[in-house]
Amino acid sequence: MDVRTRGLTVEFAGRGVRAVDHLTVSVEDGEQVALLGPSGSGKTTLLRAVLGAVAVSGRLRVGGHDPRDRRVRRATGFVRQGDDLVLGLSARLNALTGTAAGWRARDWAAACAGRVPAPHAERLAELAEALGVADCLPARAADLSGGQRKRISLIRALLPRPSLLLADEPTNGLDPVTAGTAMEALRSAGATLIVSTHDLALARHFSRVIALRGGRLVHDGSYIDDRTAAAIYGGGVPRMTPGAT
Repeated sequence: MDVRTRGLTVEFAGRGVRAVDHLTVSVEDGEQVALLGPSGSGKTTLLRAVLGAVAVSGRLRVGGHDPRDRRVRRATGFVRQGDDLVLGLSARLNALTGTAAGWRARDWAAACAGRVPAPHAERLAELAEALGVADCLPARAADLSGGQRKRISLIRALLPRPSLLLADEPTNGLDPVTAGTAMEALRSAGATLIVSTHDLALARHFSRVIALRGGRLVHDGSYIDDRTAAAIYGGGVPRMTPGAT
């Protein structure tokens, strides 16, 4: 699904601050984009706007529809910055909630009993194996490490094969090897992908980088050099070495 904005603005009542300020940008169907910017630049708010989770002014269309449209919501996967798993449920059931739209009572009963609905069993096993959490599926989410919970959150977003994937700091809290595996899973999903990150090295692996500062678009291009990075972050960013990973 494509994402198109024109003059998109998000202003939180009572604060007098525009978290997103007259943003005009388009992401084509199947495109993969890194979203950069310092803390408070509007990255998370932009992702939430695309999810239909905040009130906006201006124009915003996802796949040609209002992002609050049920069809759009069902076709969108979201990886939050932190994990929001239900700690009292198993990792398996948490992962399966990504496919739960339209479930009947018998589907819930089967999932709660540890039985994976047939259409998702193979994909769940493949994703859990690839992300190194296959042995964690029976465990309660409360008993997992933060990194393990993050990977279950990734599986939850990927399992229903979304047409649009939004990921807010998806590698935060993961070691370098696991972070690489997580990004490979996201990038190989075949969906339009928008990844919010502070990791300049990670952003360099995307063919397009969009950067926000103060809610406004300050960069939209194929590469971030040292000077551009300093302008985005206000200086003090690590030097980007060619070939860095």
